[in-house]
Amino acid sequence: MGYLILILTIVVYLIRPAEWIPALYFNWNMVLNGLGLIAIAGIAINKNKASSYDRTTLFLIWFICSMMLSNIINGQFYTIGTYFTQVLSTLIIYLLTQATIQKPKQIDNFILLIICLILFVCFQCYLQYTTGANWGGLEPISRSLSEIDPITGLSISRELQVVWFGILQDPNDLGMLLIAFMPYIVNRIFYQELPFIKKIFWLLAFLSIAYTVILTNSRGSMLSLIGGLACFYIIKKRSMTGYVVAGFIALALLAVAPSRMGEIGSGDYSAMGRVYAWILALELLAMSPIFGIGATHFLDYHSLTTHNSYVLALVENGLLGFFGYLSISVIAIYTMIKVAYTIEDKKRSSEVISLVSGMLGILISIFFISRTYVLLPYLYIAIMMTYIRVYCPELHKQYINKLSTVKLIAITLGFVVFIYIFNRLATTLLI
Repeated sequence: MGYLILILTIVVYLIRPAEWIPALYFNWNMVLNGLGLIAIAGIAINKNKASSYDRTTLFLIWFICSMMLSNIINGQFYTIGTYFTQVLSTLIIYLLTQATIQKPKQIDNFILLIICLILFVCFQCYLQYTTGANWGGLEPISRSLSEIDPITGLSISRELQVVWFGILQDPNDLGMLLIAFMPYIVNRIFYQELPFIKKIFWLLAFLSIAYTVILTNSRGSMLSLIGGLACFYIIKKRSMTGYVVAGFIALALLAVAPSRMGEIGSGDYSAMGRVYAWILALELLAMSPIFGIGATHFLDYHSLTTHNSYVLALVENGLLGFFGYLSISVIAIYTMIKVAYTIEDKKRSSEVISLVSGMLGILISIFFISRTYVLLPYLYIAIMMTYIRVYCPELHKQYINKLSTVKLIAITLGFVVFIYIFNRLATTLLI
């Protein structure tokens, strides 16, 4: 029953039927979250079932508690209510994924379901781009004028960016979803022994998603796609061959990249705005380094968000919260790579590498957008951890607790230094 609730929750979360089908208008998320809580409670009191939660779950809870503590320390009690429902939903889906998926067939079907939902969104984006609107009447957004008539001064054409409903109503968010499972799909095409018809399905899926990434006209999404696929070959090959293949992938994708990929430079207002936001964020962090300025409160100090999920997590929740936020990803990636290099089954190892590469693509994506509190990165980590727990339970136990707290603290502080140096370099180059 819990697995069915999880599936329905993901379908509603991604397809958003209530937002474009009038007959289905209802707060389905609230109902499904309630059912999810009941399912989690039922599993918890079932003495015959061992706990499926791991260390990443504890750090997610740490991060959520740090968010609330940051607001309390700053006297922002009213703020907690504005985001509590969202983070509670994230926690419920995270716990539900780990608790209800217990068999290899379940995790495989769950990943396939998400990819099929992504393909449905791709089809809707294609309709949006070619006909002007999708089934729900949603039109592509027009980012800016791409060509001006020199005589009349009127627009000849506009740069269009496809979007979807709800949480995907931004090309960058849509792009983050699109690129998440691309390394997994590449692995299915080239490194898994599948019937010819299935190979064709995965190839068409790759082409459809890659085309939709281009239609988002998002620089961050394209860089994330390149990064995710490059990481797949670098981690898999563990040799110069991986870097060569990754380089060819980057060149091929850049050849068909959105026109905005060529706009990065000192004249790029978007890039410069982010640099100014970072400068202010680091100044605010220096004023309150432990607890931050309060979750969701950066816009109180600046008209533009940081456009970087790590910087936003750091300045709003301080070092205490950032430690939890970063550790979730660090533990997941470390564990997945260790398992991939230890497992004897080469095909299974390749699949594990494809999943962790998708996560690295997501981490690249959120380096360019402020999505510290959205579900997708956490859901993907839950899928990764569940995958290796189901397929490689002994290796999961062996490596999940391998990184000590001291090492995680050192990595967190090292990343803060990296953010500072990156900001100083960006400031020098763009301003």
